[in-house]
Amino acid sequence: MEKIEYFDYKKVAREMKVPDRILKEIENEVKKEFPSDRMMYELHVLRAIRSKYWQKECQVK
Repeated sequence: MEKIEYFDYKKVAREMKVPDRILKEIENEVKKEFPSDRMMYELHVLRAIRSKYWQKECQVK
């Protein structure tokens, strides 16, 4: 069975120029909250990216 992708959050991350390090941190945090629900995981990663909250992290580091 092939892996289902619900939301193309990686494409959005590229378009918004989210650094790979930040995307990985977001993915890891969301995975803790939704370890077995792929759709909720992808949705929340997408929401975190689109919120632009990660930009504050980039300015600090």
